[in-house]
Amino acid sequence: MNRLPFGDPFVENKDLNGHLREIVDLLIRLGITLKETQGEIERLYIERTLATCDGNRSKAAKKLGMHRNTLNSKIDQFGANGGARP
Repeated sequence: MNRLPFGDPFVENKDLNGHLREIVDLLIRLGITLKETQGEIERLYIERTLATCDGNRSKAAKKLGMHRNTLNSKIDQFGANGGARP
């Protein structure tokens, strides 16, 4: 069963699957919670997407599949850098 409507990148890219498993194993060994991991991944994903969109929040929100107001709220919540290149 595909988890994503456009195919499963973990099946198509074995390296991605392996890297993800290694990261998850490390996070577990370090005692980092799922909630902490989710928050950090979401923050990083938002920051990187904003950077690829040159800080254009409307464009980034569309790429992220969320409303621009939701993106703005998450930027405030996570203290994401709002589009400045890291």
